[in-house]
Amino acid sequence: MKSSNGPVNSEFPTDQRIINKTTLHWFDKQARSFESKRFGWMTILLTAQSCLGSIACGFILKNHASLFMLSICAAMTMGCNAMFIALAPPKVCLIVFYASAILNTLFIMLNLF
Repeated sequence: MKSSNGPVNSEFPTDQRIINKTTLHWFDKQARSFESKRFGWMTILLTAQSCLGSIACGFILKNHASLFMLSICAAMTMGCNAMFIALAPPKVCLIVFYASAILNTLFIMLNLF
């Protein structure tokens, strides 16, 4: 069934389809940018995230913090690296990257003082 606006999609009303086409959430824009330039972004994000994780692990070891904190930091960093290397979907890669960056930054802040 076709209308003057193109094929009819029963999932969204016509106005909603227009809004969805013209405005994208910022995370969707990042995922599309990541996918279009995947190997360039992957190299930059993997390097930055690995360095941040290494710094966090270094601070944890320096302050003799808990082994649990060190394990979480290392697992999150390695998990993010695995997602990039395994070519996971862009949104998954970005979600794991942001979680790892936030968690490692938190560990650095906790062990800085």
